[in-house]
Amino acid sequence: MKEEKTSYSVPAVEKTIAILNLLTDHEIGINEIYKQLNLPKSSTFVILSTLENNGIIERTDQGKYRLSSAVFHWGMGYYKNVDIVGIARPHLRRLIQDTPFSAHLAVLIDGKSIFIDKIEDHSFVRFATYVGQAIPFYLSSAGKALGIGMTDEEIILSLQKHVPVKLTDKSHVTTEQILEDIRTARKLGYSTEDEQFEKGIRCIGAPVYNFTGQIKWGISIIALSRDLPEDSFERIGGQVKETAATISSELGYRHKANFL
Repeated sequence: MKEEKTSYSVPAVEKTIAILNLLTDHEIGINEIYKQLNLPKSSTFVILSTLENNGIIERTDQGKYRLSSAVFHWGMGYYKNVDIVGIARPHLRRLIQDTPFSAHLAVLIDGKSIFIDKIEDHSFVRFATYVGQAIPFYLSSAGKALGIGMTDEEIILSLQKHVPVKLTDKSHVTTEQILEDIRTARKLGYSTEDEQFEKGIRCIGAPVYNFTGQIKWGISIIALSRDLPEDSFERIGGQVKETAATISSELGYRHKANFL
C-alpha cells in the first residue's frame, strides 16, 4: 500500500510567503498589505520588520516595501543550476504526444539557433535535425522565437555579420522580410517557418523566458507541410505558446502578459 505523504504547514511561514509573493509585483505599504492579504496588522508588522532586518525587503522613501537585491541573488543561484533540458522535456513530450510532430529546444549563439534537445514521438516520420545543429536564426522558428528578444538594431547587425542565404524559393533573405517575420512573431507570441529552410517542412516556435524576463530559449515543433497546414497555424501556435509559457513559469517567470 502506498504511504500517504504528510502535509505540514507553519502559519507564520505561509504569511511570509504570501507577503513576498505580493511584493513580487509592486511596491506596497503596510496598510495595503494586511488588507489585501487579510492578515492581522501586528503580525504583518513583525514579518515585515524581520524581512527588512535580514535584508530581504527594503523600504522606499515613500515608506512602501519592496523586494531587495537579495532576492535577485537567490534567483541567480537557482538560474545557474537550472536544468533547462530536464524542465522542458516533459512539456515538449506532452506537446507532441499523439501527433506526427517532433520538438526542439534551442538557444541563440552568435546569430544562430542551436538545438540543445530534440524530442521525437513514435511517428514513422524522422526529421534530419539533431542536437548541436546550428541554423541561422531567421531560418528556424525556434530562432525567430529567440529573435523576439532582440532589438531591430541587434537583428540588423547579426544579418550584416551573417549574410542571409536563400535555401528555398520561400526563404526570406532581405533585412526587411526578416524584420517583418520577427515583428509578426512579437505580435502573435509565436513564430512560423514555412518551408524557408527546407521544402516540404514547416515549424512553429515560441520563446521561453527566464525569471528575469529575458528570452533565453526557444521551443519549436517541426512537421511535414501536409501535417501542418496553414489553417492550423493559429491553433498549433497557441499550443506551442502555451507550452513555452508553462516552461517559463516553471523557471520562475511570472509576467504572463507576454504570452497573451
